[in-house]
Amino acid sequence: MRHGRISAAVLIATAVGCASNAPQHYGQYNELAPRVAATTGERLPVHLTVQLGRPANVAVFLVVPGRATMLLFPDDSTQSAYIEAGSHVIVTSLAKAALSDSSRFIRLPQRRPMGNRSPMQRGTGRMRRDTFPELGVNQHGYLLIYASQQPLPFAILRTRVAGLTVPALDDDALNTVTKLVRETTRTTGPWAAYSTDFPP
Repeated sequence: MRHGRISAAVLIATAVGCASNAPQHYGQYNELAPRVAATTGERLPVHLTVQLGRPANVAVFLVVPGRATMLLFPDDSTQSAYIEAGSHVIVTSLAKAALSDSSRFIRLPQRRPMGNRSPMQRGTGRMRRDTFPELGVNQHGYLLIYASQQPLPFAILRTRVAGLTVPALDDDALNTVTKLVRETTRTTGPWAAYSTDFPP
């Protein structure tokens, strides 16, 4: 009987562990259904596939726990954040950086063990817009898409959300960015967000 309980506990723990890597949904997801996916074979998220259930204004970020966030889309103040329903391939802000610095390699120390992190760890460091995302061999990040029926002003996304160092815990990092976008853009209507692993 005891063996059966231990086996069940192991199965539950395994299931929870697998679920933690699944895409996360936020807000009124069923209403807007935003999704984002990396392009197979790309070392950096230069081209992304964005899907929407309804037309919406969107912003896409690269979120690396414990690091500064990067705004991938929109690219600048002249690019519209409005995207029609359906599936679309977008070019991110990394395309320009890749052309101007194609010989640069990304190296970072490994992430600290989970036991050394605290949910309250937050930083105020900022990252230059033209800086490559910093991903080491054993480091991972997330693509986070935020969709809203209301405008998402580029200036606010660029100065109030992008470049902010987020907490080192995965869920805290994603929740922080989602909350920042919602609060700084003053979203009052339907909104939704979706995150997925990068690299996949």
